[in-house]
Amino acid sequence: MGAALLQQLTPAQKKTLAAAIFTGGIAIAGGQSLQQEVKGAQKEQQRLCAEVEQKEPGKARRPKVAVDEVFAKRLYTILAICVPSVLSVESGLIGIQACLLLSRTWLTDYISRIEARAGRYLIAQNFSQFARLLAAFAGVAIPAAVVNSGLKYMQKRIQIAFQRRLTHHLHQQYCSNRAYYAASTLGGLTNADQRITEDVEKFSYNISELYSYTFKPLLDVILFTRSLSRSMGYKGQLGLYLYYLISAGALRQLSPPLALMTAQESSLSGGFRAAHQRLVAHAEEVAYNDPPSGASEQLILNQHLYRLLRHNKLSAFQRFVQQVFDGYFVKYFASVVALLVYAAPIYLKPPDQRASRDDITQDYIRSMRLLQNTSKGVGDLVLVYKRITGLAGHTSRVAELLEQVKKLSSGDPLTTHRELYLRNVSSKELHFNGSEEEPEQGPTNRQQGDVITFDKVALNSPDGTALVRQLSFSVPHGQSVMIMGPNGSGKSSLFRVLAGLWPLQAGSITVPQPGAMFYLSQRPYLVSGSLRDQLLYPQPPRLVWQNASKATKAKFAHLAGVTLGEQELEEQLDACLEAVELDYLLARGKGWDQVQNWSETLSGGEKQRLAMARLLFHNPTYAILDECTSAVSADGEVKLYGACVQRGITMLSIAHRPALKQFHSTIVHFDGSQAGQGWSIETIDKEQVDKKVSN
Repeated sequence: MGAALLQQLTPAQKKTLAAAIFTGGIAIAGGQSLQQEVKGAQKEQQRLCAEVEQKEPGKARRPKVAVDEVFAKRLYTILAICVPSVLSVESGLIGIQACLLLSRTWLTDYISRIEARAGRYLIAQNFSQFARLLAAFAGVAIPAAVVNSGLKYMQKRIQIAFQRRLTHHLHQQYCSNRAYYAASTLGGLTNADQRITEDVEKFSYNISELYSYTFKPLLDVILFTRSLSRSMGYKGQLGLYLYYLISAGALRQLSPPLALMTAQESSLSGGFRAAHQRLVAHAEEVAYNDPPSGASEQLILNQHLYRLLRHNKLSAFQRFVQQVFDGYFVKYFASVVALLVYAAPIYLKPPDQRASRDDITQDYIRSMRLLQNTSKGVGDLVLVYKRITGLAGHTSRVAELLEQVKKLSSGDPLTTHRELYLRNVSSKELHFNGSEEEPEQGPTNRQQGDVITFDKVALNSPDGTALVRQLSFSVPHGQSVMIMGPNGSGKSSLFRVLAGLWPLQAGSITVPQPGAMFYLSQRPYLVSGSLRDQLLYPQPPRLVWQNASKATKAKFAHLAGVTLGEQELEEQLDACLEAVELDYLLARGKGWDQVQNWSETLSGGEKQRLAMARLLFHNPTYAILDECTSAVSADGEVKLYGACVQRGITMLSIAHRPALKQFHSTIVHFDGSQAGQGWSIETIDKEQVDKKVSN
């Protein structure tokens, strides 16, 4: 029977049938492959979110923003970062977007020609040709749906690419020369975290959207559907809405979990902002050990950025697939159904009961015009200008961000910190012993040597009050120095000057080479990562390093970490954790790989002990300790300092408990009285100290 039917078909019909079978087979195979890709994307999104869940249970008036020459120059500067070369990925994405826009224009014109020919055959009542053109219309609707959805998909890809370029550029400068410290603590840039995250994202969205809306407006599906329903009779509307109802049910089954995707995206976005807020909150602690902690923080920030943008890319792919089906069934194939609904009554009527050709022509043209109606308001010049005006605001914010971060990261960081300190931290009205006289100022010198040395150093409080004058002492190897004094006497200020965070106002300082000093503050910084990562910091967390690309690893090769074997490394880590009496953390969790919100799960004393374990592991020449054991019991504090002495670490420490004197050779007393030089030196008699401690 099948063979007989095939013999009755004309050669053209046989070719059409063969093409339909071939296309159907490809569609089935492609659908299965596409389904696997979508499922893979959803699994990867779940994995990305699972990683985050593990880690985190009188100023001058601003000029008016306008579309002017300044806007054009700033936009050009930003676009030069977003599209670095003609051969860049971003340039390719823009080229593909342009091709899609041209393709949609061509497809729209081609579809209108098919409809015009269909109208001619309908008037001529040549229904066989009319049916052929309907099939052609349905066929061309497939690439049309892909092109329209591809426009939205490419717009999202361009937005992601621009955001990646801009944020990587900002991260590189923001984490260089302690710019993050100058921005947050010294007031060099307000709301740096919000600007880098939200402003860059909004600019990327608006510039990518403007590109599409400038060249070709999108069709308004809602207006098209409403206009089509009004132009057809009640029976036609019923058939069309029945088709939409069936399509909606089918498309709902094909739709990705949009609510979950939105929640995941919000979680990842929150994690990215939290990473920046963490760096802002602990800028001083990180800056004390920079380099290399600044570069390590850059890797951490980039890892959060990768998760967020990777999730967005996978979401865009799933939305692209959904929009292809939406576009085909809701927009294009709906036109086929509308044509069938319109033509069926004419075809089923007897020839003598059909309307005249003039009436049919008039009704047909009217229906076609409604089907082809588009939303002209999107392409309106006023709307385009509004978009450009909105873009000018985002451009201004991002340009100011780029300019300020560049200023903070370039040049000599000591000079930059000095300018910001004098402008934003220090008072303009300086006082000396209650008079109008300025505190001691003079030539400054910061040099590198083997021994920490202070020579005639002057310290002033942020309000300009002179605290210490002519401070001179050194910290030879093996002879630790303890600094004591009341609050506000300048102890922590001395450490900030030593680290280069605050400017040296007078005198000279000699510091050892980078890496020879390790700073611990009263508020320990716990990196987002495993228990192992807490001790290895400022090396980057292991998961961050493992997920980094080869190019990134080559760029940050100096952060590769220790070269010990896994067993030898864990033995050293075990010894450090045992020395600070925190070895129970290994048994309480899942060993060294356990990941917790350490800032919340550990007590104040445990945090400080963990920071001391980090110090013991890195075993520097000098340890700069700013009341880093204030939350630890007296007996525990003695054990911690004893562990440092046993490892040969020379300490320059701020402390108050007399029992710690036995671990130091000299005490520098800051009296904070503003009388005399404000300091004195005491040489410790360790035998007397030992007797007092034993009693």
